[in-house]
Amino acid sequence: MNKGRSYLLDTMTILWFAFLPRRLPRTAREVLLDEAAHLAFSTVSLWEIGLKMSVGGYADFKLPNDWQRCIPEGLKLQGIVLLTIEAEHCRRIQDLPFHHKDPFDRMLVAQCQIEGLSIVSSDAVFEAYGVNRVW
Repeated sequence: MNKGRSYLLDTMTILWFAFLPRRLPRTAREVLLDEAAHLAFSTVSLWEIGLKMSVGGYADFKLPNDWQRCIPEGLKLQGIVLLTIEAEHCRRIQDLPFHHKDPFDRMLVAQCQIEGLSIVSSDAVFEAYGVNRVW
């Protein structure tokens, strides 16, 4: 792994890191534990979690009722910074090809492209957009 690289964690990476870390492959764990890596999570992941919770939540684990506080605070305690959604990220989506229609993943692609981030994700679709993926 390249020391000092910057990464964006996708939603399931965040949740598995917090609740089911054994699901993460070795390469993803190495990135998450690398003190030289610059790690970020996106506001879009919190939005995606909220939407998922509105339709029953996750089958593999139960989030605390105050997940909207616990998850961001826990990530920040790990040195993982919040990447907010900016107008430039929204504009980038307009120009993305439709390799994938998931609006959350499309925003993560836009953020990675604008901010020069690699993504930690199990979803290979990010590679179709030229985003470096670690898993």
